[in-house]
Amino acid sequence: MATMTTTPIYELPEHDGDLSEEIDLNSDSGAELQVHFYPPLFLQRRIWILDILRREAIVDVLDVGCGEGQLLRVLSQPAPWLSPPPASIFPDEKQVEEYKCDMPNLHTRRLVGLDVSAYDLAFAVKETKPPSSTPGGEDDMDSYGVRLTRWEDMEAKVWHGGLQVVNEEFVGVECIVCTEVIEHLPPDILPALAPTLLGIYHPKRLLITTPSYTFNARFTRPGAPRSVRARQGYPDPTGRTERIFRHHDHKFEWTPEEFAEWCHGAAEEWGYDIEELGGVGRAIEDDPWGRDEELGDASLVVAFCRKNDDWEERAQRGRQVLSQLELGGEPHKLLATHLHKGHEMARQVPTAESIQVIGNAVKAKMESFREAFIALEQIWFEPDVSTLCGGWIEVLIWAVDGYDGLNLLKGGESSKEWSVELVGGVKDPLVMWPPEGETSIDLIPDGWIPEQEPEEDMSDEGEVSSTGADGYGSWDGSEIETSDVQVSDEERTWGKQDWGADTSDSPWGE
Repeated sequence: MATMTTTPIYELPEHDGDLSEEIDLNSDSGAELQVHFYPPLFLQRRIWILDILRREAIVDVLDVGCGEGQLLRVLSQPAPWLSPPPASIFPDEKQVEEYKCDMPNLHTRRLVGLDVSAYDLAFAVKETKPPSSTPGGEDDMDSYGVRLTRWEDMEAKVWHGGLQVVNEEFVGVECIVCTEVIEHLPPDILPALAPTLLGIYHPKRLLITTPSYTFNARFTRPGAPRSVRARQGYPDPTGRTERIFRHHDHKFEWTPEEFAEWCHGAAEEWGYDIEELGGVGRAIEDDPWGRDEELGDASLVVAFCRKNDDWEERAQRGRQVLSQLELGGEPHKLLATHLHKGHEMARQVPTAESIQVIGNAVKAKMESFREAFIALEQIWFEPDVSTLCGGWIEVLIWAVDGYDGLNLLKGGESSKEWSVELVGGVKDPLVMWPPEGETSIDLIPDGWIPEQEPEEDMSDEGEVSSTGADGYGSWDGSEIETSDVQVSDEERTWGKQDWGADTSDSPWGE
């Protein structure tokens, strides 16, 4: 069984001479180097996970060590449309081309989170709740403000408990994810990781990310003494090594070689292949000493894929190993169960009349938008249209292609360029410019002087009102009609500053 090595790790030799001669902390080449990632490192790890989930069309996910539920929130978002339907659903049995995106959609059907922190899980419970049923509610939209219709049922559960306790509901889950989790496991719990996850639960895939200890040298210059490196991190709290870790709660951090050794041992022991073994995360800055290739990535990653041979026997053996470890622990506590219901019209089979009904709806939308051309996805996100299609964007393609008043345009190889044309254009197009012969200058009142308000709003006495348009006052505050507000001469002067003037003394800086 693969376990973490306890062999002492030999560190780089410390500098014995004058520290000020070796490291200038006030210079740009000082010991504490600036290291940045783009995208942020946590996003690079998440992208790696999501890419695999999409590629393998995984619908059943267990997030071990889910924390506050950031990944759970992403996986809770509904797919914009259903997977392609069989050609047999179309009345005329017409073969409809599948609409392919730049990246496949996630169609999560079951989502489970587990963590030992009840405090963090309170956020995870909130992140996995279904959106409000009240139209226009803040949680009725995704992060980009687009109202999404859910087409598939999804169940989300949040559990409180430890890794060393078996939860029978997790047995046979399709995919388990452990993002920056294993380095937090105490030395007595770590040996239970592989037997429990790969043995007892035996998912089809297991995805793990963990910090690379080798990369830590990127934060200091070569040969930096331990006292300097300790300012950047935290000494091994277990006392088993002399290493300096990135986080105070890390119980170990592996080098790429140590991680690879553990991964290969666990795969062989529990009947898995290693699909991917590598890392993510390189600093956007070049290392001043040229160590980028030597130090590698900030996070190590591995993707296990289960073999089909004798996994039942290995599951039984995993229970025996876990029993022998005698770790104990309280049974997992279910904190929340959320059911996300799909739309009632999802998977509605089109009829011979559907072409006319859907085409009329698309045409009406385009005319209301005063658009002769519109992107296929833009019209799809109109609920009045997508619900008529039963959640299948292929049904929309079929309807547009067969409707007399619309044309389906496939602009090139990329499906993102597909659009819909309204035959004959719109009757009352949106006018972006004034008619020929008229310009904005024709609308300027006679005798108007630049920087003077137009005399459109006259009082009974013939005086010009304080504002030329409702809701706008002068820049320097001189038109505030509240006697309690006093505006100083300095504030009036700053309010009238020219954009090109020297602003070094202004409250906003340059």
